[in-house]
Amino acid sequence: MIRIAATAQACTVALVFACLSGWISPEVQAANRIPNSAFAREPAISDVFISPDARHIAWIGGIKGEPHLLVMERHAQTPMKILLGPAKQEAFRLTWCNWANNTRLVCGYRAMQQLAGVIYPITRLVAINVDGTGSKILVQNGRAGVSQFQDTIVDWTPDDPETVLIQLDDDGNTFPTVFKLDIYNGRLSVAVREREPIRSFQTDRRGRVRLGWGYRDMKVSYFAKLEGEDHWERLARFDAFGEADVFTPVAIIPQRNTAFAIGNSNGREALWEMDLTDRRNPRLVFDHPQVDAGNVMLAQDGRMLGIRYDTDRPFAFYTDDKARLAVESARPLLPAGNFNVIADTSADEQTYVIRSSSDIDSGTYSVLDLHKQTLESIGTGYPELMSRKDDLSRMQIVRYPAADGVEIPGYLTVPVGQRAEKLPLIVMPHGGPVGRDGWYFDWLVQFLANRGYAVLQMNFRGSAGYGYQWQYAAHQDWGGLTYSDITDATRWAIAKGIADPKRICIVGWSFGGYAALLGAVRNGDLYACAASIAGVSDLIGLQDDTRAFTHSAVARAQIGVDREKLRADSPRRHAESINIPILMIHGTMDYQVRFDHSDEMADALKRANKPFKLTKIKDADHQMSRESDRETVLTELEAFLTAHLH
Repeated sequence: MIRIAATAQACTVALVFACLSGWISPEVQAANRIPNSAFAREPAISDVFISPDARHIAWIGGIKGEPHLLVMERHAQTPMKILLGPAKQEAFRLTWCNWANNTRLVCGYRAMQQLAGVIYPITRLVAINVDGTGSKILVQNGRAGVSQFQDTIVDWTPDDPETVLIQLDDDGNTFPTVFKLDIYNGRLSVAVREREPIRSFQTDRRGRVRLGWGYRDMKVSYFAKLEGEDHWERLARFDAFGEADVFTPVAIIPQRNTAFAIGNSNGREALWEMDLTDRRNPRLVFDHPQVDAGNVMLAQDGRMLGIRYDTDRPFAFYTDDKARLAVESARPLLPAGNFNVIADTSADEQTYVIRSSSDIDSGTYSVLDLHKQTLESIGTGYPELMSRKDDLSRMQIVRYPAADGVEIPGYLTVPVGQRAEKLPLIVMPHGGPVGRDGWYFDWLVQFLANRGYAVLQMNFRGSAGYGYQWQYAAHQDWGGLTYSDITDATRWAIAKGIADPKRICIVGWSFGGYAALLGAVRNGDLYACAASIAGVSDLIGLQDDTRAFTHSAVARAQIGVDREKLRADSPRRHAESINIPILMIHGTMDYQVRFDHSDEMADALKRANKPFKLTKIKDADHQMSRESDRETVLTELEAFLTAHLH
């Protein structure tokens, strides 16, 4: 076991987060009940990345409620270093980091700003040396300084370790230019000038921009530069007008005029190899007969390693045999039943960072050294919870029939030591609605189960991950088929005897919050209460909110344009129909669902003389990113549920 020093005492790598955050306390040892802070915490480790030469390990870890960049030398008895923490401007939070070369790291910061009543995100870029020297804010001055997003790296240019390629909208017209950025002095030079309608670029990961794509009037177009050529060729074969037609490039295959892309196969997203010469049809690499292909896994040089997908549980398909064999060799040493994937690799691909996760483990990280045939433990995201894992609840895979007979997949989490019989139940639809729940750790679900509630999640029609037909079955019908599938889940839980019919609360976040409010309007007979976290209350208002953003046409197409239907499906416009208690929790710097949705819903409930509570969290974003925000969510929700389900 590697040992490092932390402050005045020595800590093993596995315990380093405990030493930093001081989480071992008498309160944690209380039987069964786990403190709110253990669920709400800034993860002790949310990412791990290895230097190209495999000498150093770095990660983003929570210290005193804030994300920090930490680094250690793998085979040296030297103290772990904290390199970066909160920005001087408190609104900026560290969100990601990566190695630009063996000794310098580049990190992204994110904040929310408000201008003329419009809230929007901005990002900044910071570089620092591994020894803590040379810290510099990049891209802060000059013509490119007007760009809203300043951390979109398109190539880490391993052949030129003092630079990266970065995509910046330097004139505010939404069509970016690619710049070469010196990561030491911040100097910018144009690499590829903007070309309408291109909004995203991709390179061969050796410093040459090879692919660009963008949209105009809902039509997606692709452009490529072939090997040895400098002019753009339009790939007419890939012109697309709808989601099911779109190919999304994910990795150019080195030294070839081909790229991996995600595109449609029999109504589901699949992995393809696309021809950049536009002469051959795409070649299918991987598809699944039931679900969509998901996130891709890339090596440091951008080469494709594989792709993830979810059935009832997560899986991975590897395009790279070496990567697959590495994960398989580590599996016997990792927790049985966990999902193991490659999080990062060294340049020579002899050292891998492996992330192992489950429904009760947000991610435990290890370093697999193929030279030494060793697996070194690094740490886990929620160490307090992992020390009490016997008090955490496993997810059960369920399926239930909708009213029209279609089977809906979902998950049921039952409190430890209890049978799924006559329990107080939280019906918890996910956000999106174009998202999905999966067999993953969810701090809110685990908190609720630890407090004695069963939690039912469902991938209703309208969810992503099950093909285009499933996703579009409820298109522009938030209050129709999607809502009906949620209601059917509640009735199924009652019919099966899982839920005590008098102790059911519908709780959701974002779209889930919308569904909770709509449940209060339409089905007060099923629910004893409803809680909306950052939830939508008015679909016309949501449609109007998007007008300030470039994706407004996409949003309108997803929500719908029939204003009479939007009114009928908007909870705020039917507050007089609500007869159960309502809790709303919302942040004032939420740009995805404005705080006004909860504020105006509160006004409507007040006018109708209905029971409600609105908790306003100053400066909180949509995700409640700060540890203190999540603590507030848990405290308010626990008090609300205790009052109405006991």
